[in-house]
Order: sequence, then structure tokens, then C-alpha cells
Amino acid sequence: MTATPFEVVIDSHQRLSSAIYQIELAAADGDALPPAPAGAHLEVHLPNGLVRHYSLLDDARHGRYRIGVLHDPASRGGSTFLAEQAGIGTRLRVSEPQDRFPLADDRQHYRLIGGGIGITPLVAMARRLVERGDTVEVHYLVRHRDEAAFLDELRAFLPASQLHLHASATQGRLAPHTLLGDYTPDAGVYACGPESLLGALTDAAQAWPPGALQMERFRGASQAPAARTTPCRIELARSDKQFTLAEDETLLDGLARAGAAPDSLCCEGACGTCGIPVLEGEVEHRDVLQSDAEKAANDIIYVCVSRPKGERLVLDL
Repeated sequence: MTATPFEVVIDSHQRLSSAIYQIELAAADGDALPPAPAGAHLEVHLPNGLVRHYSLLDDARHGRYRIGVLHDPASRGGSTFLAEQAGIGTRLRVSEPQDRFPLADDRQHYRLIGGGIGITPLVAMARRLVERGDTVEVHYLVRHRDEAAFLDELRAFLPASQLHLHASATQGRLAPHTLLGDYTPDAGVYACGPESLLGALTDAAQAWPPGALQMERFRGASQAPAARTTPCRIELARSDKQFTLAEDETLLDGLARAGAAPDSLCCEGACGTCGIPVLEGEVEHRDVLQSDAEKAANDIIYVCVSRPKGERLVLDL
């Protein structure tokens, strides 16, 4: 279930580059906000009814949350509201930070790869690793140097030898293998950024063991689930309900029709809110949360984007 949102107020609203904003949130009642692990993200409920997820730039040690927002001209209302309409004093509702990009504590060396606004969770991770005394190097990828909105912040606690800025417009694109380096079992490699970057890194790391490359994506499936050619029987084990999922119907819609819809937020297979355990049946997994090994295990389905493969699916619901 989704945690109960609470009210915060924008305490600082800064434009760091042509398209990137830094927003600091304080509790509306003046109390310190709950702490967050490095790499966590914040679920923000906007006044226009949208719910969006933003990575935290630090661990809220000062009792506040700080997020980076990329103002996308193609925004469906999230970044546009925060960049153009929100300001100091604007009240929002947020849920407690969630950590689906956990930082391991048993590696000898860490390599962090951030593309564009994808650097935001890695800023928090890098700071935490430096405080722990771990060895870390950060690769910050942008198109143009003036888009590196968080470069000065990283420079404040990272030596130049451990911070690498790559501006593709002037330096060209780095090969994925160059960014990843050679696989070693004692290294932790974390990446966040656009799908083009993460897809290239995934391809380059195909020979690595599962989990050796940890990634966080901005958004989930870019396409709707493929339509089925035949209906499927859905059985809900705990509630003893059954229904037929139509060829052109998402599983989330089918569950809602049956009066058994789970909580859902992103509808892109990226936030993890609508996951349901699978008891029987195969799934066409289209989420971006699970690794290939987790998808092969077929233990959970994110019903906003994924669908059954066969004619019968039994869920623990």
C-alpha cells in the first residue's frame, strides 16, 4: 500500500541551468522531515492531481528534502508545474522516501555513471561513499558543459581525479565499455540516466553476473502492452474472484473492473506500487524495475504494464 502523504512547502526554488531546477522542501509544520538513504526517491503529489517521482540529492540530514527537476517541454504537467508555476511557499504533498536503488556497503570500489538529470541520486550516493571512506569515481554525462548543473556540488567533495565530466557535443560519446570498465566482483557500478544510455550499458554488461550493474530509470515502458489475440482467465486466490481479461484491456483495468485494483501511480512500470505476487501462469514482463533474472523467476507482476502470456494467470490477491 502507498504510504500516507504529508504536507511540505517549497522553501527554496532555484534555476541552475537552462532546463534544470533545484527545489528544497521543508515540512509544513516546521518539523524535521524523515531521513532518507542515499539514492532514494520522493513521491510528489502535485496540486494538479499528478504524482511524480524525483530522486533526492542528499539524505535529508538537515531535515529537508532537495530534488532536481528537469523541465521537459514535452512534460505532461509534472515538471512544467514545478518549474513554471511553483515557487517559494507552494505547498505540496509527498510520501516518505522510497529506496529502490540501494547502495551496497560491501564493495571495494564504486563507479557511478549519471546521464543528465540522472546524476541526482548519484550525488547523494557519492557524498555518502566519501563520508564512509570508500573509493568512488563519478562519470557525469551531458550534451553541453553548461548543462552540468550539479558539477560544482560534486567538485566540493570529490577530488578532480575521481570526477569525470563528459560533454558529448564537444568530446563525442564515450563507448559503454569505457564507462563501465572491466568487471570485477569487488566493484559496485551504478547508473541512472536516459534509456539510450542505460540500454547501451546493459548491452555492454551482458556477460556480467546478474546484479553487477545496478540501474535506475526515469520512467517505465514507453509503449502500451501489446494487445493479446485471445482473452485470458484471471484468478485471484485470496479473494476467490475470477474474471476474463479482454484482448485490449490492461490487467490493471481488468482488476479495477473486478473490484480488486491495487494502488497504482506511474502507470509506466517504474514506481513499483502495483506489484502483485504471481502464483501460476507466465507473464510478459514490461516493467523496468526487475532484473532479467527476477523477470525469469516470474514471482511478481506489475499490472499497469505487464500482461499474462498464456490463457490463465493466478495472482496472490
